Amino acid sequence: MMSGFIDRGATHAQTHQRLEAIIATAMDAIISVDETQRIICFNPAAEQMFGITAEEVMGTPIERFIPARYHAQHKGHIERFSETGETGRRMGALGAINAVRADGEEFPVEASISQAQTGHERISTVILRDITERLAFEEAQALLAREVDHRAKNILAIVSSLVSLTQAPTREAYAESLAGRIAAMSRAHGLLARGRWQGASLLQAAEDEISTYADPASFTCKGPELKLSARAVQPVSMLIHELATNAVKYGALSRRGGHVDFSWRKLENDSVEMIWRERGGPDVVPPQQPGFGTSLIQQIAQNQLCGEMESLWHKEGYELKLILPESVLQVSGERPAARPVIKGKGMATSQAAESDDIGTLLIVEDEPLLAMQMSRSLEEFGWSILGVAGSIEEANRLLSDSKSKKPDVAILDVDLAGMPVFPLARSLRKLGIPFLFCTGYEDLEYVQEFASCRSIRKPATVLQIVRGLRDVVRNTQTGLSIQPS
Repeated sequence: MMSGFIDRGATHAQTHQRLEAIIATAMDAIISVDETQRIICFNPAAEQMFGITAEEVMGTPIERFIPARYHAQHKGHIERFSETGETGRRMGALGAINAVRADGEEFPVEASISQAQTGHERISTVILRDITERLAFEEAQALLAREVDHRAKNILAIVSSLVSLTQAPTREAYAESLAGRIAAMSRAHGLLARGRWQGASLLQAAEDEISTYADPASFTCKGPELKLSARAVQPVSMLIHELATNAVKYGALSRRGGHVDFSWRKLENDSVEMIWRERGGPDVVPPQQPGFGTSLIQQIAQNQLCGEMESLWHKEGYELKLILPESVLQVSGERPAARPVIKGKGMATSQAAESDDIGTLLIVEDEPLLAMQMSRSLEEFGWSILGVAGSIEEANRLLSDSKSKKPDVAILDVDLAGMPVFPLARSLRKLGIPFLFCTGYEDLEYVQEFASCRSIRKPATVLQIVRGLRDVVRNTQTGLSIQPS
């Protein structure tokens, strides 16, 4: 077997030196043991991998590098390996296994094992490869693929909501408003992509939106250099888009000489103050009822970004003051007067009248457009909306409000600004309130506790949601388990 490996012209000493050199310079850890499983070879790569010198381990059992819970399994494996007479198993054939460093740290490895007879002695050799980095990379790739799928479905759901909620007096105006909002989303995602999905400059986001509708002389953006977190880029961009288009239609940017000042600063508690101030436009008259754009601004600021807002309808120009939490910023070192089109409206009255499962509903969704569409559509089907929450804290506040009736059922977005909704789901279970997950993720199997819960995939039609709610309520009453669909 060794004939093709050994230089027959070399002396025994030369061959021995060459083998020693190969073992010493190998990138993988090489450990050889005798028939009693005591170490007789421990190369430099093994020293580095396990954090201990060869001198310290010579003659000690190899079990010291195997987690204690696997000792019996290891012994049985060695016995079977010897009995079968196998001479080797390739790298990875044993699957990913764990080893233990000298300091007690466990880590994943791949291993190949071989045995050879030298005279009257049987020697076993294991070659180990630390796969910690590889597994971390594979996990990151899987997480990235999952997040891309989630984002894509969320975008489709948001666009669907825009189609349903955008209002305009004519078809042409509707198309213009809808296209403008979709374009704003596209600009935000383009900004994120340029920043490798790590966030984006607030100044760049503001200038991208306002410059789409106004020439540089008619607006000013000023403030310290702040970087928005990845999850805040799209909502902040959409908020500025709505302010800019309102200014173009009714405010300062609708008249030559009008001007918009958009400024921001970081407060002592690390929250961010933003001020939108218009001057030089037509006299301002407070609206009798808020339009879709104004409602969307409020939903984004308060429900999605968990901030505070104050609208000031000065005669000389509209002014908006926002206080947004520090979560809208990237952590250092990190990482729309036509009635909206509502699908299913024509069958709402008859279906609502037929069902005895319709009741009070809590909606937990951090995307304001999705929350607005869901709320309006389900009201058309006869549901009474207890409230819409964009965070677990807001949902808990609604649930603890003594003046409010407890919901009969809840719809839960799985991901709320990067935080899983599962703590709220556990609270609802304790309260005996059934719930339905609405998610862009493909499955919930990564949380076994909720793997069997009913879930609706985004983008979902109102009919899918209605059926899901009815199933959850009915099956909770009868004690049946609900499977995802």
